[in-house]
Amino acid sequence: MATKVSGCLVKMLLFLLGVVMGTGLTAVAGVLMFVPDRTTVISVDPTSTAPGVYVKKVERLVGGTYYEIWLGPSPDRGHVVTVPGGWDHDPERETTDGGMRLKFDNGGEIFVPKASYS
Repeated sequence: MATKVSGCLVKMLLFLLGVVMGTGLTAVAGVLMFVPDRTTVISVDPTSTAPGVYVKKVERLVGGTYYEIWLGPSPDRGHVVTVPGGWDHDPERETTDGGMRLKFDNGGEIFVPKASYS
C-alpha cells in the first residue's frame, strides 16, 4: 500500500503510529509465547489428614512441557512443587506428621513440610 504523504507533521504522526503498533504487537507476541497453559491431569481431594494433590501439565510455546504438583485445599491454591525433567508425574504419596513425601518410580523423593501447604 503506497500512499503519497506530504508534510513533516504527517510523516512524524505515521512514524509514531508505527512505533505504537509495533510495540503493541511485540508485547502481545511476548505474552503469548511465555504465558503457560496449565491442565490438571490428576486430582486427589483433600482429607482430614492430607492435603489435596493436583498434578498439572504445564505447556509453553517457549520452554517446553513440564509437570507441577500442587498441594493444598483446592486446585487453584496451594504449594507448588515442580517435578524434575524425566521423572514420572504420578508419584506415590505418603502423609506423615511432619508433611508429605512424594516418592517417584526412579527412586527420587521430594518431602514437603506441612507448614508449606497448610
